[in-house]
Amino acid sequence: MKIIKFDVSFYLLILLTFLCGNFKNILILYLIIIVHEIGHIIFIKLFNKNIVSIKFYAFGGISKYNTLVNHQILEELLIAIGGILNQMILFIIFKILYSFNIINIYTYKLFINNNLSLLLFNLIPMIGLDGEKIIHLLLEYILPYYLVNKIMIIVSILSIIIFIIGSISYKINIIYVSIFFIYKLIDYLKNNKYLVNKFYLERYMYDLPYRKITYLNNDNIKNMYQDRYHFFNNIREYEVIKRKYARY
Repeated sequence: MKIIKFDVSFYLLILLTFLCGNFKNILILYLIIIVHEIGHIIFIKLFNKNIVSIKFYAFGGISKYNTLVNHQILEELLIAIGGILNQMILFIIFKILYSFNIINIYTYKLFINNNLSLLLFNLIPMIGLDGEKIIHLLLEYILPYYLVNKIMIIVSILSIIIFIIGSISYKINIIYVSIFFIYKLIDYLKNNKYLVNKFYLERYMYDLPYRKITYLNNDNIKNMYQDRYHFFNNIREYEVIKRKYARY
């Protein structure tokens, strides 16, 4: 199975490039996208996770890897910001290249515009973008997993609405991006119940590492946090989860 894949939008962009002759802009754009994805891959490999696919779209790339719903927050956070860190390094590299007259001012400005646009776009908290993952992971430090999921669904819906209103245009790329992220949100909504149940069952099935222990004065598993082990009224979470799912 091929790890590197290309969406139909990627091929359409290449076709339009040949028709318009805007080669330098596309080369710089995809240099940034590739370097961004390498940033994710470095940390994915560092934490011994298996890459499933790296898919390129007209607007960027998405790296998928095998991981449990239960994760160590710091590891996932480093994977999420890996692409952004690489883009920051690119700013420094291109500044040096321009300072030594290796590239001209047109190429430098083209890079700055593309890199900054992709950086800001990626930080939008929509499901499917790094911005949503980063905020999701930061909230997991202080809020229960179930609640964080609910919050991020609302945040993502609002972000999509604001993005569409702020980008009202008949340009095909804006329409495609909007449809893509609406689809990602719908897919997440459809699978949310499955993900939440998987979150609980993984704790029952696997011996997972935890950052800390939390004691709760109730038996509501919706109050469980990511990366913590719980005692409900001094009863191990294993027993509480077992009792809940024994009904089904």
